[in-house]
Formats: sequence, C-alpha cells, structure tokens
Amino acid sequence: MRRLHLTPLTKCLMFCLLTVAVLISNDTRFLAVLALISMSCYLSPKLNLRKSLVILVLFHVLVMYLIDPNHGVTLYHYNITWLYDFTLQEALYLGNILFKDIVILNFLQYFIFTSHPSELEISLTQLKVPYRIAYKLTQFFSLGSRFDTFYKQRQQAAIAQNQPFSKYRAFILFLQTKQQNALTYRHFGKKRLRTFYRSSTLTTFDKLVLLLALFSVIISISLVVINGGRLWNPFL
Repeated sequence: MRRLHLTPLTKCLMFCLLTVAVLISNDTRFLAVLALISMSCYLSPKLNLRKSLVILVLFHVLVMYLIDPNHGVTLYHYNITWLYDFTLQEALYLGNILFKDIVILNFLQYFIFTSHPSELEISLTQLKVPYRIAYKLTQFFSLGSRFDTFYKQRQQAAIAQNQPFSKYRAFILFLQTKQQNALTYRHFGKKRLRTFYRSSTLTTFDKLVLLLALFSVIISISLVVINGGRLWNPFL
C-alpha cells in the first residue's frame, strides 16, 4: 500500500489554517475533536512524542491556573466545586488551553520535523515570504535536527577513538563548523524569485487536506455565531 505524503506547502497552510481555527473559537467540543485529529500526526515515522513538548504544555496549563485559579468561574459565570477548591468551570477553561496547545504544537511539529530543510524554504517562498527571511527561518527550524545529526556523528567518532565527548563540546564544535549548503539549496533567479531543484506540486490528497483545514475555520466561525460568542457555555 502506497503511503500518502503531503507537500511542505500543504503542511504549512494546514498549520496556519488550523491555528486560526483554534484561536477563533473556545468551543471545548470543537477543540477536543481537533486535538484528537492532531494526534494522527504521530503516525508519521519521522515524528515522535517528545517529553519536552509534554512538559511545555503541562507547564503552560499550570501557569495559567496559578495566575488566576478562579478565572473559569468568572468566565462561565457559574461555580461547581469539583475537587476541593478546584471547580468544574476551571477544568473546562484549562481544557480549552490544553487542547489549543496540543493542536498548534502537533501540527507545527509535523510541518517542521517531517519536511526536508530545503522543502521548508520552498514552501515559505511559495507563500511569498522574501527569500532571505525564508532561508533564515529554515536554518533556525532545522537547527535542532542538524545538531542531533552532528552530535551523533562526532560521538561515534569519539567512541571509536576511546575519547570523552560531551554535548557541550559538540555544541561548541557545531557553532564553529561552517555548514556547507548541499545541491538542494541551490537555486536560480534574482531578488525574490527562485527556482528550486526540490519542488513539488499539489496532489489531489493535498487539495483534500487543505479543503478540510479550510472547512475547520468555517466551522470555528460558525460556532461563534451559534454560541453567541467565542465561548461555549454548557452551564447556561
């Protein structure tokens, strides 16, 4: 069975559209469905659930709770004590934040870590981002993966020579090493126009995914109209 792949441009647009969708509406039902769908990103063999990501999301939720433990009660104009002083309204409010973080970070990871650095650059230029900015952003996004590759190569060499080698030493060497651009980074053209070796056209599957992402934005806007505001209040 042939695996379906999305072009980097589709991944970028999908991330932007779904981010807009979750930022427009605070309907917990809608956000929960999108969060569940976003977990499908981990079906890609190039993407793994990172502990740092889980810690970041939980830390964000904790900080939002500590800032105002009663914000949920103020938001929903209702107070149902659930566990000790923790209210059901606060749980619903924090759930919205949790679902938003999951959707945004999952699709952001999917865009960055499942695309070749040169493909990231191409997708940004296709969105009319100036080439210099696209190049700098690509270098920044791919910094982590390039360092991991660099560290593994140097670590294996150090083990073969029976020499100590640390990540700090690897980071210093990484900063000192000039990164040579491969053939995939070559381009032709002047100013903002570029013709890349690695380019791809949108397939039917890409168009279907973009249509669904756009439909999610429409649903988000519709829910604002139906609920009489961005917030879905089940306590009314």
